[in-house]
Amino acid sequence: MKYIHAEIEKKWQKYWEEKELFKTNSNPRNKYYTLEMFAYPSGDIHMGHCKNYVIGDVHARYKIRQGYDVLHPFGWDAFGLPAENQAIRASVHPEKWTMENIRVSDKSLKLLGISYDWDREIVSCMPDYYKWTQWMFLLL
Repeated sequence: MKYIHAEIEKKWQKYWEEKELFKTNSNPRNKYYTLEMFAYPSGDIHMGHCKNYVIGDVHARYKIRQGYDVLHPFGWDAFGLPAENQAIRASVHPEKWTMENIRVSDKSLKLLGISYDWDREIVSCMPDYYKWTQWMFLLL
């Protein structure tokens, strides 16, 4: 039997999305949090990302099988020099460069079928995220 990856993987990814299989339970009873490092959106993802994120995915799925309500979000560490320096080298405005790389990388990561709750995705250079960092800094 031949494994037709594009067909089979697309089928299961669609099923997972329709069933909202990786969505975090809004009323968790047995809480568990799995978090890998956020990616720098200075380009598309590569095999190093895959290695890191697949390990976290295996762990999250293991905890789900043990009966935990797993929160497994993803995010972009987009507030820093790696993305900005790459944008400057490409002669593109850093915001445009960063947001386009996030769009492309989101698509690539979703092809991996990792168990992220994509509704919990954060982008650290967006005001709805960094306003809280600034708020906490001012409190201190």
